[in-house]
Amino acid sequence: MKKFILLFILSVAVLSAGQPKSMAEIHRFTALDVHVTDFGTGFGAYRQFSPIGRFHPAINALFTMVSGGDEYTWYDIYGYAHVENEVSLNIVNLGLNGKYHIFKGKIANSFSPFLSAKIGYALGLDTPEGERFMDKIKHIDRVHGFNTGFFGGVDFAVDRKYGFSVAIGTQWNVFEKTVDGQKYWNGTTIVIQYGKIIP
Repeated sequence: MKKFILLFILSVAVLSAGQPKSMAEIHRFTALDVHVTDFGTGFGAYRQFSPIGRFHPAINALFTMVSGGDEYTWYDIYGYAHVENEVSLNIVNLGLNGKYHIFKGKIANSFSPFLSAKIGYALGLDTPEGERFMDKIKHIDRVHGFNTGFFGGVDFAVDRKYGFSVAIGTQWNVFEKTVDGQKYWNGTTIVIQYGKIIP
């Protein structure tokens, strides 16, 4: 009987909390933003604003540590490592985003599939290789460009306060000149976001 009463109390507590609202219906969403790409890993912040129909406008800032390119390591006969075509590049992105919730109002659940796109500014920070840290900081080469990307994914409302988003797509960073061996840094990207919902 005690187990039944405890189960009943827990059920009432869960049901009284109600189902979380669909992510297509929320007004604002502020999240940590992680991008895992073919050319590196980025961390940043994402801010989504009130919807306009099925469309959610947003802004984001991202700092990507590049690990791709033609870099490789080889060892000499004495066991010392030598890095060839070393890549010492970081990319800062600031841009506008938009999510289009495909099935808004048609799915009675807390998740919402979407298509999204982004466009914005890209700043390449190319640090010189083989120098001390302070010398690298003093001699950073700054290269300007733009960033764009297209994604498909799903937003989930974890509860009434927090949301989670996962998407996959492709993005491009196009610079005004070659930076660390390439003018175009692009590739497949997985996007993961987790943050606070403001209904």
